[in-house]
Amino acid sequence: MLRFKPGHKLGEHFYVRQDFTRAYYFSLEELNNIFAKAGFEVSEASYVERRTVNKKEGIDVPRIFVQGRYSKI
Repeated sequence: MLRFKPGHKLGEHFYVRQDFTRAYYFSLEELNNIFAKAGFEVSEASYVERRTVNKKEGIDVPRIFVQGRYSKI
Protein backbone atom coordinates (compact mmCIF):
# COMPACT_ATOMS: atom_id res chain seq x y z
CA MET A 1 0.00 0.00 0.00
CA LEU A 2 1.65 3.20 -1.16
CA ARG A 3 0.42 6.74 -0.89
CA PHE A 4 1.40 7.78 -4.39
CA LYS A 5 -1.20 8.71 -6.97
CA PRO A 6 -1.25 7.15 -10.45
CA GLY A 7 1.43 8.57 -12.73
CA HIS A 8 3.97 9.06 -9.93
CA LYS A 9 5.73 5.73 -10.43
CA LEU A 10 9.08 6.17 -12.21
CA GLY A 11 10.22 2.56 -11.98
CA GLU A 12 10.10 -0.54 -9.84
CA HIS A 13 10.05 0.73 -6.21
CA PHE A 14 10.88 4.26 -7.44
CA TYR A 15 8.42 7.16 -7.09
CA VAL A 16 8.27 10.95 -7.38
CA ARG A 17 6.57 12.94 -4.61
CA GLN A 18 4.35 16.01 -5.06
CA ASP A 19 7.33 18.30 -4.33
CA PHE A 20 9.29 16.48 -7.10
CA THR A 21 11.70 14.78 -4.69
CA ARG A 22 12.19 11.11 -5.37
CA ALA A 23 11.66 8.11 -3.11
CA TYR A 24 13.06 4.60 -3.52
CA TYR A 25 11.69 1.75 -1.43
CA PHE A 26 14.11 -1.10 -0.71
CA SER A 27 12.99 -4.63 -0.01
CA LEU A 28 14.70 -6.46 2.83
CA GLU A 29 16.40 -8.86 0.41
CA GLU A 30 17.60 -6.04 -1.83
CA LEU A 31 19.15 -4.11 1.06
CA ASN A 32 20.83 -7.26 2.42
CA ASN A 33 22.34 -7.93 -1.02
CA ILE A 34 23.67 -4.37 -1.29
CA PHE A 35 25.39 -4.64 2.09
CA ALA A 36 26.75 -8.14 1.31
CA LYS A 37 28.34 -6.87 -1.93
CA ALA A 38 29.93 -4.02 0.06
CA GLY A 39 31.62 -6.47 2.45
CA PHE A 40 29.13 -6.60 5.32
CA GLU A 41 27.36 -9.53 6.92
CA VAL A 42 23.80 -9.35 8.20
CA SER A 43 23.53 -9.44 12.00
CA GLU A 44 19.80 -8.71 12.01
CA ALA A 45 17.36 -7.41 9.44
CA SER A 46 13.59 -7.14 9.55
CA TYR A 47 10.55 -5.11 8.62
CA VAL A 48 9.21 -2.83 11.37
CA GLU A 49 5.54 -1.86 11.30
CA ARG A 50 4.37 1.39 12.89
CA ARG A 51 1.31 3.61 12.74
CA THR A 52 1.34 7.39 12.41
CA VAL A 53 -1.78 8.85 14.00
CA ASN A 54 -3.01 12.42 13.65
CA LYS A 55 -6.02 12.65 15.96
CA LYS A 56 -6.80 16.24 15.00
CA GLU A 57 -7.19 15.38 11.31
CA GLY A 58 -8.46 11.84 11.92
CA ILE A 59 -5.62 10.20 10.02
CA ASP A 60 -4.20 6.78 10.89
CA VAL A 61 -1.43 5.76 8.47
CA PRO A 62 0.37 2.40 8.57
CA ARG A 63 4.14 2.58 7.93
CA ILE A 64 6.63 -0.19 7.18
CA PHE A 65 10.37 0.37 7.61
CA VAL A 66 13.39 -1.81 6.87
CA GLN A 67 15.66 -2.00 9.90
CA GLY A 68 18.98 -3.78 9.84
CA ARG A 69 22.24 -4.24 11.69
CA TYR A 70 25.26 -5.09 9.57
CA SER A 71 28.87 -5.91 10.54
CA LYS A 72 31.97 -5.29 8.43
CA ILE A 73 33.63 -8.59 7.46
